[in-house]
Amino acid sequence: MAVPPDPARWPGLYRLRLRHGVDFARRPQAGGHMEQLPAEHRHFGLVTVEYELHAQPPARWRLRRVRDVGGEPPGRDELLVAWDHWYWFHPNDDVEYDTYRPQDDVEYDAYRQTVPEHFQHLFEPESLLALCQVEQAAPAVLLGRSVQIVLARPRPGQPAGAFASWGRGADAYRLRIDASTGLVLRAEALVGGRPFQVDEVVGLELDPDVPPALFAAGPNPGDVLYRRGDIGPGRRVPPARAARYAAAAGFDLLLPQPLPPGGAVRVWDRALGRREIRVQVDLASGRHVVLLQYAADDASGSAAFRGRTCVDVSGTADPEETESMLALLAPVR
Repeated sequence: MAVPPDPARWPGLYRLRLRHGVDFARRPQAGGHMEQLPAEHRHFGLVTVEYELHAQPPARWRLRRVRDVGGEPPGRDELLVAWDHWYWFHPNDDVEYDTYRPQDDVEYDAYRQTVPEHFQHLFEPESLLALCQVEQAAPAVLLGRSVQIVLARPRPGQPAGAFASWGRGADAYRLRIDASTGLVLRAEALVGGRPFQVDEVVGLELDPDVPPALFAAGPNPGDVLYRRGDIGPGRRVPPARAARYAAAAGFDLLLPQPLPPGGAVRVWDRALGRREIRVQVDLASGRHVVLLQYAADDASGSAAFRGRTCVDVSGTADPEETESMLALLAPVR
């Protein structure tokens, strides 16, 4: 291959518009088998999602999913990696956080491709090429930029995990590499000469103007933060739907009726062995009360009961605020 670009000439900041497409019906699985899928996903063709990526390699990345499967606008789904800090902003007013560990494999929704990683591999083609036999084709132009085209075939005996970002199980990879920056503008994972995974840069800005706090976490005041590996709050649902879920599980959904002046309520549903409804009452003071509710039959230890509902109370409100709010609780009918 040609001499790689001089890192001293690389931009300090990139803004990319990316398309990530996977043909789930053709993607190889362990042992060379094709993936087993639910009937509604069992079709040939790339399932494509779009992202916006701000990247300041090697340590700062902000990735936002901007177009869902079928072209629908997604809910909030954003990943921030800043040095050793990792935040994942989910669509349900919840934020996972942790110390960043590059070897971790995090997948939220494989089919809808909610933010799986931050595409660092596109900035490091040598991580793939070092494991492959490489053939170079004639130069070409993509996005108005000169690119090198290479076909990389994995050498025998390489660990499958090393190809995870590029498309595990491919018999070849075709890359179009920007001659100036070394960034991969298009990567195709091939089986039998046909792609089953394509990562493609469709928009590129070098050293764009961005807000100073671009790589700051900045969770919203109403976000629910929890450490990765812990149980998150669940899925945001309307109170009426949560009341139906609770009734089916044998308990009543309790909400403050009426709400305290200036207050607001949010409700999450989760089913992890037992059905739980998480209610957060945001108070005018800026503090909040959390009510985790579930059926009395699922209670253990010194649980607090209100009728046939067990309620675990937590939050940031002071004791007087909490007691005043609890006095307003009544079943939703």
